[in-house]
This record gives sequence, C-alpha cells and structure tokens, in this order.
Amino acid sequence: MDTCSHSASSRPDAESIRSHSPPSQDKISAYYSLVFPGWTFYIQMLSITIGRRCLPSPNTPTTSTAEQIQVDVDLGNLKSVSRLHAKIEYDQDEDRFVLAVIGRNGAWVDGVWCGAGSRATLSERSVHVTIMF
Repeated sequence: MDTCSHSASSRPDAESIRSHSPPSQDKISAYYSLVFPGWTFYIQMLSITIGRRCLPSPNTPTTSTAEQIQVDVDLGNLKSVSRLHAKIEYDQDEDRFVLAVIGRNGAWVDGVWCGAGSRATLSERSVHVTIMF
C-alpha cells in the first residue's frame, strides 16, 4: 500500500470527520460523524463506503458491475468522485479507524495528500477530509 505524501497546498473541506459527541440534546452513539453543509452522517458500523451513486440507465443491463455498486455515503454526481472512492474502516492491528482511498483522484486528510491505494489513520480528534475538488 502507498502511504500519504505531504503537500503544502490546502484545499477547502468537502467533509469533516469528527469523533466527539454532537452538541445537540439528543445524544447519538457513533464512532465518528461525517459533517456536511446541511446534514450529518453518523458512523455506527466498523466499515462504511464513500462515493457516488449512479442512477440506473434503462439502456444498461442491471447485472453490470457499475450498477451493483452501492455506497453508504453518497457525495453526489461529480465525476471527480469515484463510484467507490473511499472506505472508513476499523483496523484491528492499529486499533484505530483508517480511511482507505480507492478512487483514482485520491483525497486530502488533514492537509496531507493520499493517493489511490493509500491508507490514512484517523485521529481521535477532528479530522478534515477533502474528496471533492
């Protein structure tokens, strides 16, 4: 696996990952929360997928691989986001959650570039992940 390479460039955040409790009165039990403008996704499983859903085409057979890909967090219709762009999963060896980058356009994790095939360990504090740019 590749490791993340450092870069001085900064990008605006497309999403933020937070491991602390939400400030609302209703407590939600979750490992992390993905915070987007207008909505929040709470990670309550040990593995989630991030990418874009493709609407089924009436001209394409439903058995094609592209039509079978389902993601837990849909980042929209941008072509810079792969259908299966990344996974957040618990790594038992590291005893931490990691972001595994699958998409060819990579991702930024706390200002550090992570290319396709790399894994970034997520800290216990807020982490800023940028996938769309």
